[in-house]
Amino acid sequence: MSDSQNHYKTSFGDTFFRLWVSRHDAYAVQQPDGCYLKVDKPLTIEVIQKHLKGEITVGLYQLDKANMVKWLVFDLDPEKIEDPLSTAKLIIRECVLKPTIEKPRFYRKSVLLEASRHPDPSYHVWVFLEPSPVPAKVARWLALKILEHANINPKLVEVFPKQTELTKHRPYGNLVKAPLGLHRAANKWSYFLDFETLKPLLCSCIFNVQGVSFLESDLAVICRFEEKKHVQVKFELPKSLKPLGSEEEEWVARWLAKRWVPGHRNQLELSFLGLCIKQGVAYKSALRIIDRVAEITNDEEKLQRFQLVKYHYEQRRSLGVQLKGVSGIRELLRG
Repeated sequence: MSDSQNHYKTSFGDTFFRLWVSRHDAYAVQQPDGCYLKVDKPLTIEVIQKHLKGEITVGLYQLDKANMVKWLVFDLDPEKIEDPLSTAKLIIRECVLKPTIEKPRFYRKSVLLEASRHPDPSYHVWVFLEPSPVPAKVARWLALKILEHANINPKLVEVFPKQTELTKHRPYGNLVKAPLGLHRAANKWSYFLDFETLKPLLCSCIFNVQGVSFLESDLAVICRFEEKKHVQVKFELPKSLKPLGSEEEEWVARWLAKRWVPGHRNQLELSFLGLCIKQGVAYKSALRIIDRVAEITNDEEKLQRFQLVKYHYEQRRSLGVQLKGVSGIRELLRG
């Protein structure tokens, strides 16, 4: 390896470490099944280099011992949300643009879009808060405020930090898989993507990151706010759709219930809702049908099913013919 290559390798590791590593005394390693095991050893640049080479996959503990963080991140998975990419774009737009006057809110260079197991539709949207860490309470307040302005239901998106302070019973908090590594269970690499073309960027893009900085007075104001625990999502019911009769609703619910099996329930619901919207079925009818299906099948994820109904009718209805309906149901039945 030449001197210039060695210098690049060293500076890349240093930059990665500076941007992502908050807690230095411990880290986690992803196992072949995707779970993590905590390692009670210092997290060093050498460990990060192993992660970048794919020798191990590192999970980062976000909060340091003083409850400070360097970044916030939104985790969007197809297992929870039908169109993670469209949702990621909404979040990015809210981060870098003000909806009315179209001026920067954060630096564009403060945000990175990561395909966490490329080419699967699973994404992380990172927002950096360097050069100085900020209280986790501030980061979480900002993250939930972003979702609120973007009108995105936080139950469908994982937000980190998940907690605002460490406790005696939770001395490490939640972890996030470090980017640019190999997902052990999926055997797929992570890449950063261009916002517009969605093509993978060179790893060197991290050298351009410019974190969001705050005045001490701004941090103090946010810290005085009551901890934000709820996001106000505006939900307007479509007025042009018509309800089904009670007998029709019962027939549909029983038909779905026969096919409501683990591993297929989520996709079946999404395809059913797409069909409802295409056929002009009213929101309340769709909600009653899903409620009845959950009752018949004793579905333990009933509340999440309701959230998907709201999400579809609120944010996916405008896609029209692009929504999967009958075709999605056929795919599941054939499988």
